[in-house]
Amino acid sequence: MVLQDEKGFWINGKGEAVHPDMIRVDEQLKTELVERIIAAAQNLTGLISIFKTECNEQVDAYFDLLLQNYGVDAKGKSVKGNMNLKNFSSTAKVEIRAMDTLKPDEKIQIAKMKLDEFLKEETEDATPIVRTLIMKAFEVDKKGNIDTKKLLALRSYDITAPKWVEAMAIIADSLQVASTKSYIRFYTRENSESDWKLIPIDIAAV
Repeated sequence: MVLQDEKGFWINGKGEAVHPDMIRVDEQLKTELVERIIAAAQNLTGLISIFKTECNEQVDAYFDLLLQNYGVDAKGKSVKGNMNLKNFSSTAKVEIRAMDTLKPDEKIQIAKMKLDEFLKEETEDATPIVRTLIMKAFEVDKKGNIDTKKLLALRSYDITAPKWVEAMAIIADSLQVASTKSYIRFYTRENSESDWKLIPIDIAAV
Protein backbone atom coordinates (compact mmCIF):
# COMPACT_ATOMS: atom_id res chain seq x y z
CA MET A 1 0.00 0.00 0.00
CA VAL A 2 2.96 2.31 0.37
CA LEU A 3 3.10 4.61 -2.64
CA GLN A 4 5.96 4.06 -5.09
CA ASP A 5 7.06 5.69 -8.31
CA GLU A 6 8.03 3.92 -11.51
CA LYS A 7 11.59 3.44 -10.19
CA GLY A 8 10.42 1.75 -6.98
CA PHE A 9 11.17 4.77 -4.80
CA TRP A 10 8.88 5.19 -1.79
CA ILE A 11 6.73 8.32 -1.67
CA ASN A 12 6.65 10.01 1.72
CA GLY A 13 3.89 12.12 3.26
CA LYS A 14 5.24 15.24 1.54
CA GLY A 15 5.06 13.63 -1.89
CA GLU A 16 8.83 13.19 -2.11
CA ALA A 17 10.40 10.09 -3.68
CA VAL A 18 12.90 8.32 -1.39
CA HIS A 19 15.12 5.35 -2.29
CA PRO A 20 14.22 2.34 -0.07
CA ASP A 21 17.86 2.07 1.05
CA MET A 22 17.61 5.57 2.50
CA ILE A 23 14.62 4.68 4.70
CA ARG A 24 15.44 3.73 8.30
CA VAL A 25 14.83 0.11 9.29
CA ASP A 26 12.42 1.09 12.06
CA GLU A 27 10.41 3.16 9.56
CA GLN A 28 10.22 0.19 7.19
CA LEU A 29 9.16 -2.11 10.03
CA LYS A 30 6.48 0.36 11.10
CA THR A 31 5.18 0.59 7.53
CA GLU A 32 5.00 -3.19 7.25
CA LEU A 33 3.21 -3.41 10.61
CA VAL A 34 0.63 -0.76 9.73
CA GLU A 35 -0.09 -2.24 6.30
CA ARG A 36 -0.38 -5.77 7.71
CA ILE A 37 -2.89 -4.63 10.34
CA ILE A 38 -4.86 -2.55 7.82
CA ALA A 39 -5.02 -5.51 5.40
CA ALA A 40 -6.36 -7.72 8.21
CA ALA A 41 -8.92 -5.07 9.18
CA GLN A 42 -10.11 -4.73 5.58
CA ASN A 43 -10.40 -8.49 5.30
CA LEU A 44 -12.42 -8.62 8.53
CA THR A 45 -14.72 -5.86 7.28
CA GLY A 46 -15.30 -7.90 4.14
CA LEU A 47 -16.20 -10.96 6.21
CA ILE A 48 -18.61 -8.92 8.36
CA SER A 49 -20.25 -7.55 5.20
CA ILE A 50 -20.73 -11.08 3.87
CA PHE A 51 -22.09 -12.16 7.27
CA LYS A 52 -24.57 -9.26 7.27
CA THR A 53 -25.81 -10.18 3.81
CA GLU A 54 -26.21 -13.83 4.80
CA CYS A 55 -28.12 -12.85 7.97
CA ASN A 56 -30.52 -10.67 6.02
CA GLU A 57 -31.08 -13.38 3.41
CA GLN A 58 -31.82 -15.99 6.08
CA VAL A 59 -34.22 -13.69 7.94
CA ASP A 60 -35.93 -12.79 4.65
CA ALA A 61 -36.35 -16.49 3.86
CA TYR A 62 -37.89 -17.11 7.30
CA PHE A 63 -40.19 -14.10 6.91
CA ASP A 64 -41.30 -15.31 3.47
CA LEU A 65 -42.12 -18.68 5.02
CA LEU A 66 -44.29 -16.93 7.63
CA LEU A 67 -46.09 -15.06 4.89
CA GLN A 68 -46.80 -18.30 3.06
CA ASN A 69 -48.06 -19.97 6.24
CA TYR A 70 -50.54 -17.15 6.75
CA GLY A 71 -51.60 -16.98 3.12
CA VAL A 72 -49.92 -13.69 2.26
CA ASP A 73 -48.42 -13.24 -1.20
CA ALA A 74 -44.66 -12.90 -0.59
CA LYS A 75 -44.16 -11.17 -3.94
CA GLY A 76 -46.51 -8.38 -2.98
CA LYS A 77 -45.27 -7.89 0.58
CA SER A 78 -44.19 -4.51 1.78
CA VAL A 79 -40.80 -3.97 3.39
CA LYS A 80 -40.73 -5.83 6.68
CA GLY A 81 -40.49 -3.75 9.82
CA ASN A 82 -38.47 -4.13 12.99
CA MET A 83 -38.27 -7.62 14.41
CA ASN A 84 -37.04 -9.47 17.49
CA LEU A 85 -36.34 -13.14 16.81
CA LYS A 86 -35.74 -15.34 19.85
CA ASN A 87 -34.86 -18.98 20.27
CA PHE A 88 -37.17 -21.44 22.04
CA SER A 89 -35.54 -20.88 25.45
CA SER A 90 -35.50 -17.10 25.06
CA THR A 91 -31.75 -17.10 25.66
CA ALA A 92 -30.65 -15.89 22.22
CA LYS A 93 -32.06 -13.00 20.23
CA VAL A 94 -31.53 -11.46 16.82
CA GLU A 95 -32.80 -7.89 16.69
CA ILE A 96 -33.40 -6.21 13.35
CA ARG A 97 -34.01 -2.49 13.13
CA ALA A 98 -34.42 -0.02 10.28
CA MET A 99 -33.46 3.59 10.91
CA ASP A 100 -34.61 6.39 8.63
CA THR A 101 -32.47 9.45 7.99
CA LEU A 102 -34.71 12.49 7.72
CA LYS A 103 -33.83 15.65 5.84
CA PRO A 104 -35.94 18.79 5.40
CA ASP A 105 -37.05 19.81 1.93
CA GLU A 106 -37.68 23.32 0.59
CA LYS A 107 -40.63 23.86 2.94
CA ILE A 108 -38.18 24.34 5.79
CA GLN A 109 -37.58 27.87 4.48
CA ILE A 110 -41.28 28.61 4.96
CA ALA A 111 -41.08 27.28 8.50
CA LYS A 112 -38.18 29.65 9.16
CA MET A 113 -40.24 32.58 7.86
CA LYS A 114 -43.09 31.63 10.20
CA LEU A 115 -40.68 31.54 13.13
CA ASP A 116 -39.30 34.93 12.14
CA GLU A 117 -42.87 36.24 12.27
CA PHE A 118 -43.29 34.60 15.66
CA LEU A 119 -40.19 36.37 16.98
CA LYS A 120 -41.21 39.74 15.55
CA GLU A 121 -44.51 39.55 17.39
CA GLU A 122 -42.49 39.39 20.63
CA THR A 123 -44.99 37.23 22.39
CA GLU A 124 -44.37 36.07 25.93
CA ASP A 125 -43.04 32.80 24.52
CA ALA A 126 -40.31 34.51 22.51
CA THR A 127 -37.69 34.47 25.26
CA PRO A 128 -33.98 34.96 24.50
CA ILE A 129 -33.49 31.24 25.04
CA VAL A 130 -36.11 30.37 22.40
CA ARG A 131 -34.54 32.87 19.99
CA THR A 132 -31.17 31.19 20.43
CA LEU A 133 -32.68 27.73 19.94
CA ILE A 134 -34.28 28.82 16.68
CA MET A 135 -31.02 30.31 15.40
CA LYS A 136 -29.11 27.15 16.32
CA ALA A 137 -31.74 24.88 14.74
CA PHE A 138 -31.42 26.58 11.37
CA GLU A 139 -27.64 26.75 11.25
CA VAL A 140 -26.10 24.90 8.31
CA ASP A 141 -22.90 22.88 8.33
CA LYS A 142 -20.08 23.08 5.79
CA LYS A 143 -22.10 20.92 3.40
CA GLY A 144 -25.12 23.20 3.65
CA ASN A 145 -27.17 20.74 5.72
CA ILE A 146 -29.40 21.54 8.69
CA ASP A 147 -29.20 19.36 11.81
CA THR A 148 -32.53 17.49 11.83
CA LYS A 149 -32.22 16.68 15.54
CA LYS A 150 -32.17 20.38 16.42
CA LEU A 151 -35.26 20.97 14.28
CA LEU A 152 -37.11 18.15 16.00
CA ALA A 153 -36.06 19.53 19.38
CA LEU A 154 -38.04 22.69 18.65
CA ARG A 155 -41.22 20.63 18.47
CA SER A 156 -40.75 19.44 22.05
CA TYR A 157 -41.41 22.91 23.51
CA ASP A 158 -44.89 23.62 24.82
CA ILE A 159 -45.47 26.90 23.01
CA THR A 160 -49.02 27.63 21.88
CA ALA A 161 -48.54 30.83 19.89
CA PRO A 162 -50.30 30.36 16.49
CA LYS A 163 -47.22 31.23 14.41
CA TRP A 164 -45.12 28.77 16.41
CA VAL A 165 -47.70 26.00 16.02
CA GLU A 166 -47.88 26.65 12.27
CA ALA A 167 -44.09 26.57 11.97
CA MET A 168 -43.88 23.25 13.83
CA ALA A 169 -46.47 21.75 11.48
CA ILE A 170 -44.48 22.92 8.47
CA ILE A 171 -41.27 21.47 9.91
CA ALA A 172 -43.00 18.12 10.36
CA ASP A 173 -44.29 18.28 6.79
CA SER A 174 -40.86 19.21 5.41
CA LEU A 175 -39.02 16.21 6.83
CA GLN A 176 -38.58 13.53 4.18
CA VAL A 177 -36.88 10.13 4.38
CA ALA A 178 -33.51 10.60 2.66
CA SER A 179 -32.25 7.08 3.32
CA THR A 180 -32.96 3.99 5.39
CA LYS A 181 -30.24 2.01 7.10
CA SER A 182 -30.84 -1.38 8.64
CA TYR A 183 -28.80 -2.97 11.37
CA ILE A 184 -28.72 -6.32 13.12
CA ARG A 185 -27.81 -6.87 16.75
CA PHE A 186 -27.21 -10.13 18.53
CA TYR A 187 -27.93 -10.87 22.20
CA THR A 188 -27.57 -13.80 24.57
CA ARG A 189 -28.42 -14.45 28.22
CA GLU A 190 -28.15 -17.30 30.69
CA ASN A 191 -31.90 -17.74 31.17
CA SER A 192 -35.21 -16.03 30.44
CA GLU A 193 -34.93 -13.92 33.62
CA SER A 194 -31.42 -12.61 32.99
CA ASP A 195 -30.47 -9.37 31.27
CA TRP A 196 -29.58 -9.51 27.61
CA LYS A 197 -25.89 -9.17 26.75
CA LEU A 198 -24.94 -7.68 23.40
CA ILE A 199 -22.51 -9.56 21.18
CA PRO A 200 -20.35 -6.59 20.07
CA ILE A 201 -20.23 -6.60 16.28
CA ASP A 202 -20.46 -3.23 14.50
CA ILE A 203 -22.48 -4.65 11.64
CA ALA A 204 -24.43 -1.46 10.92
CA ALA A 205 -21.34 0.29 9.61
CA VAL A 206 -20.74 -2.16 6.74
